[in-house]
Amino acid sequence: MPAIKTLLCLIVSIWLLSPSTTFGSAAVPESASTAITIEQGWFALNAQATPPSQANWQPVRLPDLWKINHPQAVGNGWYRFQFDYPALNHQQLYALYLSRLSLNGEAYLNGTLIGSGGAFTEPVARYWNRPMLLTIAPGVLKAKGNLLYIRIMAPRNSQGMLYAPEINTLSSLQPRYDQAKFIRITLNQTSSLLIIGIGLLMLSLWWRRKQDTAYGLFGLAAFVWALQSLNFYVITAPLPTPLWELLVNASFQAIAALWLISLLEFVGIRLKRFNQLLWAMLIFSPLSLLCTPAAYFTDVTDFWHLVTMAVVIVGLGLLAKAGVVHRNKDARLLLLTLSVILLFAFHDWLIHTNIAVLSKWMSNEEYLMQFSAPVLFLIVGLMMTSRYVGALNDYEQLNQQLEQRVVSKHEELNQNFQQLQSILKEQATLAERERIYQDLHDDLGAKLLTLVYRAQNPNNAELARSALQDLRDVVSRAGAERMPLTDAMADYRIECEKRLSDVNIQLIWDLQTTAHERLLTQPQVLNLGRIIREAVSNIIRHAQASEVTIRLSCDGTHLLLTISDNGIGLNDEAQKSKGRGLNNIQKRAALLGGEVHFATSTTGGLKLCLQLPLQAFALASD
Repeated sequence: MPAIKTLLCLIVSIWLLSPSTTFGSAAVPESASTAITIEQGWFALNAQATPPSQANWQPVRLPDLWKINHPQAVGNGWYRFQFDYPALNHQQLYALYLSRLSLNGEAYLNGTLIGSGGAFTEPVARYWNRPMLLTIAPGVLKAKGNLLYIRIMAPRNSQGMLYAPEINTLSSLQPRYDQAKFIRITLNQTSSLLIIGIGLLMLSLWWRRKQDTAYGLFGLAAFVWALQSLNFYVITAPLPTPLWELLVNASFQAIAALWLISLLEFVGIRLKRFNQLLWAMLIFSPLSLLCTPAAYFTDVTDFWHLVTMAVVIVGLGLLAKAGVVHRNKDARLLLLTLSVILLFAFHDWLIHTNIAVLSKWMSNEEYLMQFSAPVLFLIVGLMMTSRYVGALNDYEQLNQQLEQRVVSKHEELNQNFQQLQSILKEQATLAERERIYQDLHDDLGAKLLTLVYRAQNPNNAELARSALQDLRDVVSRAGAERMPLTDAMADYRIECEKRLSDVNIQLIWDLQTTAHERLLTQPQVLNLGRIIREAVSNIIRHAQASEVTIRLSCDGTHLLLTISDNGIGLNDEAQKSKGRGLNNIQKRAALLGGEVHFATSTTGGLKLCLQLPLQAFALASD
């Protein structure tokens, strides 16, 4: 829970620190009458170190992303802007604010150099993630006819860009500059120190237990991230720009590989082939970038970043399986954290790729992954150290747990003994019940059969025959738990044909259902059989019919049983009173969870309609 709270607090902090957030009284409101933002101008590639008098100027609209608008542009680029500043107040100090540019820049206003980021030769000063606030000396800014030149240096393997410059009073621009610098620089520097500390802790734990490679790999990932984070705030890189960009971009694959290998091992997931894939990605990423021509360098880096996100998604799937299926709490927490990082990584990938369709939505966005990754290091650091504390606590409680286990095993043996005794009693009960059923069949069944043949009238014979059939049902089906629907219907058909043929009534049997795989419990078999038997008995006694139709069908959700005859039907008095037999049919239908209705048959007799929910009967595969 503390780790989850930390993650949520960081997400809220990132939102609060985004440029679109208002800080209440801490923010200095800008005056609409003094601030101007320049969004249109001219652009030219020119190697001069000072504003060129002659150049191939082309109109441009800001933000200007070279990868989209000048895909072949590399090196020194100039922007020219003309503007008026009618709100000029000579008592105020003014400044030029450049929210984002790449890789380095400087500005000339009315022929005067007002500020520069530093070296324009290798190693080129890196201002791609730093805002620039250039103070304008008094007398340089004019009310009309201002001419602003901005020089951008984008060496090979970097991405040139310039966002719209803004001119306003220094007091109005300073809070925005401080906020942007805090978010992009200070937070990164602070998180780098935190990550280095976590990395040292993980490596020290690994040094004491070298078999726990997850600690060593995660500590190594922490140091790679800390070195990669230098790219966000270092001004003078220790290497030329092409080589520095290669290492920075390849480091993402190294970090992702080390992360996934260590975290999956930490939660108990060890997949040899997947780990081999991660190591291959770590090795081939820098090698491929080293062999890539400069014109295609950013495209290849975009590809590798996309592959890395795809591999992370596979890792998330493995963590989700461990967290949900195996109920691994650490896996669920890592799944949540890595999902947030992946979401922010995709956001940053969209900015890095400079996709033309999406660039208008990304023009004011900050890179977010730099803020989310430190939380992963913090959470995993807490999780890994907690394991050591947990192991110590487990060792101290070992004796008590062993004693409790002995007591538990003793109770378990007693329970097993009681269960065995219960099973033996049940078997004995079943054997005795089977003996009673056999005696009933041999004794009472023989007497009922004799009564059928000695009956003086058909009603008594029918009553004896029905009692004999009930006895057979109980005896023959008592041992079976479930019976297929088709088998039960076959038994009913044989019985109905025998009974109806004895009184010269023709039976039409129509089985249309496709629910052959349905199973009936013993109570369902008996209740359904007695509904059919009662209906047939009523037809034999009262209907004066010559033909009976029994049809079973299925509409997808219900079993439909209809029994109709061509007899005399029910008169009004019979419909009002409904004899005991019809009431019994309704009660048994209710026990089956269905409904029964009576209607006049198309042949003039009575039609019984029984509707049973299909879900009340089990499937043969259950």
